[in-house]
Amino acid sequence: MTRIRTSGARGHSPHGIRGFARGLLAAVLFPLLAGACHHYAPSSLAELNAGDRVRTLLAQDQLREFEEFLPPGERTVEGTVVEADTGGVLLEVPVMTVAEGIRVDSYSQRLRIPAPGLADVELRSLARGRTYALVGIAGVVVGAVVWDQVGRARRGGTNRPDPPSEDGAVVIRLGFVLR
Repeated sequence: MTRIRTSGARGHSPHGIRGFARGLLAAVLFPLLAGACHHYAPSSLAELNAGDRVRTLLAQDQLREFEEFLPPGERTVEGTVVEADTGGVLLEVPVMTVAEGIRVDSYSQRLRIPAPGLADVELRSLARGRTYALVGIAGVVVGAVVWDQVGRARRGGTNRPDPPSEDGAVVIRLGFVLR
């Protein structure tokens, strides 16, 4: 029979605090990498070009006209500028994304917002300092993991279980709670 060994206390990872720290670091870095590399800066209609990503704050009168297109209580519209002039801005606003297998279809709608209907316009741009910092942090984390794994391999220490012996007993532990 085969005996399967478990290491560490019951319910804990054999990696201990190091595994917890890696998981915590990943949980903190993922949202930062996903959203912290862009920022919005105040802009005007004259500064907008086709293809710019913008966030607009609608005036109260314009909000009443677009109520059916926006979630309740939302006054901002994010989209891509199709054209902009002193009379207003034409935005391509994403509405929904449908994924079927490997095919992804994105649907959008064009909204014309007149200049008096805009309370504020913000231009989305890349925050280069934050981007470089996050890439550097990610590089250090990956380097530390590789360094740790290479060092462990050189020392001969692995977290692999011992190969099963032919005459051992199989011990399987399943943790569950009865209520």
